[in-house]
Amino acid sequence: MSFANLVDRHLGSSRADQPALCWRGRSGKRRNFTFAELARLSDRLAGHLAAIGLRPGDTVAVMTGRRPETVIVALAVWKLGGVFCPLFSDLGPDPLLARLTVAQAKFLCIDDVSYARAARPALAALNFLTAILHLGGTPPQGCRCLSDLIERDGPPPPPPAAEAGLLHFTSGTTAPVSQGAGLPRAIYHDQRCEARLLSSGEAAFGIKAGDLLWCTGEPGWALHSTFGVIVPLALGACTLLDEAPPTPTRCLAVLEEDPVDLWYTTPTIIRGLMGAGAAVARSARSSRLRLAASVGEPLSADAVEWGARALGVAFRDSWWQTETGGIVLGQPLESPPCAGSMGRPIAGVDVRLVEQIGDDLHFLPDQGEAVGEIALPLSQLAPWRALGGEQGAPAEDVAGWHLTHDIARRDKAGNYWFLGRADEVVNVAGRMVGPFEIEAVLMGHPAVAEVGVVGAPDAERHQHLVAFIALNPGFDPVPGLKDELRQYAEEHLGPNLAPDDIRFEQKLPRTSSGKIVRRYLLVKL
Repeated sequence: MSFANLVDRHLGSSRADQPALCWRGRSGKRRNFTFAELARLSDRLAGHLAAIGLRPGDTVAVMTGRRPETVIVALAVWKLGGVFCPLFSDLGPDPLLARLTVAQAKFLCIDDVSYARAARPALAALNFLTAILHLGGTPPQGCRCLSDLIERDGPPPPPPAAEAGLLHFTSGTTAPVSQGAGLPRAIYHDQRCEARLLSSGEAAFGIKAGDLLWCTGEPGWALHSTFGVIVPLALGACTLLDEAPPTPTRCLAVLEEDPVDLWYTTPTIIRGLMGAGAAVARSARSSRLRLAASVGEPLSADAVEWGARALGVAFRDSWWQTETGGIVLGQPLESPPCAGSMGRPIAGVDVRLVEQIGDDLHFLPDQGEAVGEIALPLSQLAPWRALGGEQGAPAEDVAGWHLTHDIARRDKAGNYWFLGRADEVVNVAGRMVGPFEIEAVLMGHPAVAEVGVVGAPDAERHQHLVAFIALNPGFDPVPGLKDELRQYAEEHLGPNLAPDDIRFEQKLPRTSSGKIVRRYLLVKL
């Protein structure tokens, strides 16, 4: 298997003329692409890129959003043995320059809005780029028109390259270098990760040829290029790409109007849907949706159950990291999801809970109840390496194991429950408390739209819990509601785990992939 023949592998079969990419434009325009058409367009672009100077191993950074061009660029780059590096569309000039520097990018593909906001102010520092390919209207001086290279005949592409790569910047590295955050961190995978992606996608979701898979991840996130591009195309499925942001109204319209079989989304989007109400969701219920899954941050039990009531399909949580190159924990397809848990290990991956003492790992029993850091054997993961913030072999590789820094609880049945990041776990009077178990309970109150829990210094107990809460429409941030929420927490968690301090916020800080950034909450203490 090779990224270079992701669509071409289907040309000799009946799938060649089947839909591979369905695009919904922001303003209502639609366009469908077959496997044969994607192969032809990516061949054409690959020929032009090779003529311009793209060589095997070169990195192409891409900021073209949820557009067909994003997929076509990826396919063309891989055919030339290049490295596809998607970037979030909301970057400013400083973080863009930092990422292009870490990636050692030779080409930048960028849309008109992102060019004006991020690239134009940094042009003087971007002189290391071979070319900037511009999408939208007349290209600025010094840029080439990306659409023209895709649509215009040109030189034939060279033979498919044997190697190709994928470079993702992790969602936690969103602050610009000028704020003292250091270089952003990126994870590189070569095409050996395809096998891991496909096996985990089939095990967790049962993806098969002919399915329509909708992945709402932002194109700069690993979720999009893996389960929104590589997995469906490799398996002969079709990927749905919607240009508009996935607001609750837009999501319900897509599910009603398009025959989506599999929907892979995030808790942030699910929460927005829940705020719209179950009746609205039922009125737009898809007749074909057979599986809905979530990733990016833990999914609370009420969200899982809401999916079953409102959409007719219970959401299934999943867990993986950019580094793992595929899903690690998921809900078994043969049984209803265990609401609130991340699921169980996917076949083929040995998940262990460990405690690190110095340079030594202490492995907890591999069955029964336990609490520890999730660790995975490197031998079962696709090879990867970190760039930027951590060069070469990452520090979390210890004695042949990848330490994820995620703390989890395993129950008697073998389900894993997320407690928090290792550096976010709160020490309350000697008891290690994971923020998510507190957040999950508070999310069950009808007033709570989103919540982030952190630890504040405490002279007597080392730390005490502080909950930052954004409210649903119709609820006012009054002292009486604080008392009600604190009482609700005590009833469900007990007095020792109920937050001592509750603070109302209009919205909580999140990464571009939807994860709450708790370190930004700490500065409010």
